Amino acid sequence: MLLVKSFSVRKIRTAYGVSEYRLANGLRVLYRHETATPVVAVCVTFHVGSRNEARGHTGATHILEHLLFKDSVHFNRANDNAITDYLEWFGATLNATTWSDRTNYFELLPRERLPEALRLEADRMRGSLFSDADLATEMTVVRNEYERSRNNPFELLDEAVMATAFTTHPYRIPTIGLKKDIEGSTAKKLREFYDAFYWPNNATLTVIGDVPWSVVRKFILAYFAPIPHSPHKIPSMNIREPIQTASRTCSLKKPLGISLASLAYKIPEGTHADYPALLLLGMVLAGGFSSRLQRVLVDTGLAAGLSVNAFALHDPGVLSFMVHVAEGVKPQTVLTVMHKELARFIKEGCTGRELAHAKERIFSYLAAGRDGVLNEARTLSEAIAAGDWTIEYSLESMLRRVGVAEVSRVAKKYLRKSHETSGTLRSTT
Repeated sequence: MLLVKSFSVRKIRTAYGVSEYRLANGLRVLYRHETATPVVAVCVTFHVGSRNEARGHTGATHILEHLLFKDSVHFNRANDNAITDYLEWFGATLNATTWSDRTNYFELLPRERLPEALRLEADRMRGSLFSDADLATEMTVVRNEYERSRNNPFELLDEAVMATAFTTHPYRIPTIGLKKDIEGSTAKKLREFYDAFYWPNNATLTVIGDVPWSVVRKFILAYFAPIPHSPHKIPSMNIREPIQTASRTCSLKKPLGISLASLAYKIPEGTHADYPALLLLGMVLAGGFSSRLQRVLVDTGLAAGLSVNAFALHDPGVLSFMVHVAEGVKPQTVLTVMHKELARFIKEGCTGRELAHAKERIFSYLAAGRDGVLNEARTLSEAIAAGDWTIEYSLESMLRRVGVAEVSRVAKKYLRKSHETSGTLRSTT
């Protein structure tokens, strides 16, 4: 019989059908009852990502993501219940990802197996047993991931643009880390990083599925409540990027078979009031077949494709455009056309029809992000990392309120030369 000590959980609020709770040790819990299917999704979001890595220790969060699938105190190979094997044995889908502002570990499993997932996540929160031998094994995997990224032209140019756009903020370093830091990793260094950040008061547990709160509460109190609050203050990242006052540029030459061009503009954090309009601005300019840059680049034969990103980050980030330059076309030619089209957009603004198409496209993406409890838990993790979990649910209503005047306003405010970083990658083959 499961014995629960006299721990308590305090309700903070309910918003958008999600209830937020707090344990005495600082762990935040988000819960939503969803009865559509007999499954449950569990996601632990640690508020630590590549943004929190010190110089010389880049890539630590990503390597730890790998190592937390190794042995823990109660889930290990010696007990014949190794983490991945144990969960997959009863039908769970599981994985983890690392990003700039967070690391998350998640499972989708039959509702009756929720206790096993919660017990496991609680166990590796403070009971991970990774060793030098485990690190040596995973370093082969991490090195392979790193080398694959060196052969991806889109990643290479994106990293170069970010490293140019940001001069001091850790967003300038890719999540996978720098090669010298990756190869200099030791189990001792990673243990210090783990002991600095992996605590309940630096994490959010999300549970969405067909399990009543009374049951969820019982097992959270049993497995997570006994974990102590960190004995120290969680290290904070206090680096602030200086305001960019002039355009910047970077260029690469690689024998990778394709050429690329990119423009990136500084924008505020994902919780900023301008973010919804900026998201729509990016979609009007480069989201789909009816977008402005599609018509002047792809439809004219100057480009083979294009994309846009405006991630909702914890700190100010970028609105970035990436163009796959057509064979025989110079990347600089594409940048010239992009600059002309952006200048025209700033002068003329967008039409109501363009904005309506952009909204429809974003609403489709948002719906896909909530298709199933696991997708919902994972997309909610991004809002958690940005600093306000409610934006996952309020974003759609905020987007609906944005009009053409607002899109024009943010275009004039943020698509400035002084906020711009351009980049090119020219194929040498």
